[in-house]
Amino acid sequence: MNTLPKEKINRVTLEVMRNYFQAIVEDAARVIERTAFTTFVKETADFSTGVVSTGGEYVAYPWKLGATPFLGINMSGAIGFTEHYDEGDIVLMNDPYSTSGLCTHLPDLHLLKPIFHNGTLLAFGYAFIHSSDVGGLVPASISPRATEIFQEGLRLRPTKLFRRGVLNEDLVAILSDNSRIPDMNWGDIKAMVAAVNSSERRLLEMVAKFGPEIVREGIEVLLNHVERRARAVLAGIPRGTYHFVDYLEDDMVSDVPVRLELTMTADDGHVHLDYTGTDPQVSSSLNIATAGKAHPFAALGLIAYIITHDPDIPKAGSILRPVTMTLPEGSIVNPVFPAACGVRFATVLRLADVVLGALAQAVPQKVPAASAGATSPVVCSLLQPRTHRRHVTVVEPMQGGGGGHWDRDGVNAREPISGHTRSTPVESLEADIPIVIRRFHLIPDSGGAGRHRGGMGVRLDFQVFHPDSIVLARGMERFRMQPWGVAGGYSGASGEALVNPDSKSQRAIGKFDFLRLEPGDVVSLRWPAGAGYGDPLDRASNLVLADYRSELVSEPAARELYGVVFVNGAVDATATASLREHLRHERGLRDGFDFGRYRRALELRWPDQIGAECVRLVSTLPPAVRDYAKHDLFRAIMSVPAEREPGLADLLVAWAALLARLKRALS
Repeated sequence: MNTLPKEKINRVTLEVMRNYFQAIVEDAARVIERTAFTTFVKETADFSTGVVSTGGEYVAYPWKLGATPFLGINMSGAIGFTEHYDEGDIVLMNDPYSTSGLCTHLPDLHLLKPIFHNGTLLAFGYAFIHSSDVGGLVPASISPRATEIFQEGLRLRPTKLFRRGVLNEDLVAILSDNSRIPDMNWGDIKAMVAAVNSSERRLLEMVAKFGPEIVREGIEVLLNHVERRARAVLAGIPRGTYHFVDYLEDDMVSDVPVRLELTMTADDGHVHLDYTGTDPQVSSSLNIATAGKAHPFAALGLIAYIITHDPDIPKAGSILRPVTMTLPEGSIVNPVFPAACGVRFATVLRLADVVLGALAQAVPQKVPAASAGATSPVVCSLLQPRTHRRHVTVVEPMQGGGGGHWDRDGVNAREPISGHTRSTPVESLEADIPIVIRRFHLIPDSGGAGRHRGGMGVRLDFQVFHPDSIVLARGMERFRMQPWGVAGGYSGASGEALVNPDSKSQRAIGKFDFLRLEPGDVVSLRWPAGAGYGDPLDRASNLVLADYRSELVSEPAARELYGVVFVNGAVDATATASLREHLRHERGLRDGFDFGRYRRALELRWPDQIGAECVRLVSTLPPAVRDYAKHDLFRAIMSVPAEREPGLADLLVAWAALLARLKRALS
């Protein structure tokens, strides 16, 4: 039941104040964009700003610029870590564990500035940027192979960068001593300081206009208003329980897949997301440190659903109030310290797919097919011979295509869940680092076929010339397990990586995290594409023709997948009708999900029943050994002779053998 209190502020005043709050955060975001130093912040726009209530919820969040996945996060744990705030304080932090999940990996530097009026705390100004390097195991800090957060860079609990307006020089020295690019980092931090100072100034101007009591009341009214609207959207989901399972194709240090299970319960405007059955935390950096609390990183698919069905809803943190979660301790969605979590966004994207998969059963024709599901900041690190320092630059935040929708095609070369991060302009990149971009374009025939096709994947080729050049790419996913199609749509293309393509020295390298190159080498990255929605034989032939003329779909693909025949560059209507009739008979009824060849083959050897029971068994062990146990059981099942299907009995035999080996360690 909705028991929110009645407010004093009328709807007109509320809308005026909403626009004021939104203008504050959008202006602060432009401050960062104009004054930041690194290309990943000023060009790619991996940053954000906000006005935050004293209770830790976003009052406003920029929506036209920067990263959007943090909407709905609650900062009360990070705020409460500092016992006392004074005017002029600014707190800096990046540690996920001491901030109760506000910080999600170490490269994200977060600032909070308390904003006072006449000595009373009114709100907080907030900003974050993705730093290109905070120390750690590799240039750009994050390696999928990190086993502990200590390997991922400098950890900083909430610490005052400014105390009553005075800069903490000792903290600046610590930051500088632990980064490969100290000057660039400090430039980005100063951009954040300017942003939160801008938010303070603008909010106090708002107080001068409306008065402090109206502003305080306005914050609460706005948060309650957003909660009501979110509940209204969620009330449209039929009451019931919906179940979906998806996988990370591996844990980035082995070929063992990572199972993500969701049971979603909808009940009259309230949704509960229960991740019981999800695999244990992994011994790589795919974990998401949520502190066991409702977290937007476990609900991006649901937040996207709310915003899609109420596009004008104010972007406030209370959008997540109607959502509760079960995030099992010691699982990949709630790891225990000191689990590594640098590549957490690879898992976040797959969780978004899991939520959308559940929603697709609850509200058919309102949820798109799976997007590429892989976002990776591709980093190039070049040794500067004269200084012996490494230049570290994010070349491109690689993204694939979006999934096809019930009413339109998926967006090309864009991961919809990732927000408004942008491609880095080639001219800016080549001016910043001595590499050459050789190709950057859409990949023909990559989007999953459907009545509405998936968005195309993208290819990026770049050449290095320095000795000992290093390329890093974290979060490479969907290179084997394809994005799934919906309602008869086909799965999207998977990814691929090559060195020196189309040459005698070409070699396929698959997924990688650390790649050394010789002078003159070219790296070619082909990112996965979105899946299709609906039967491709129902796609309008003129749309297939338009894709063909745009070189997005080849003539063989038009014929084989869509049943469209071209003659002299135009559609042959008679031949197309005949071919489509033949293909419909040959294919039979297409409906439901298309998970692609790799997942179908995996589940013949690792069926869902075994995967679920494996999670249940290993969850009885201490968190530190669960991942080891899961790997051991997976290998045992994979070793079952190919001539028969594995069963639960095989798993129980392997479990007994494992416990016998672990007996001494567990005693």
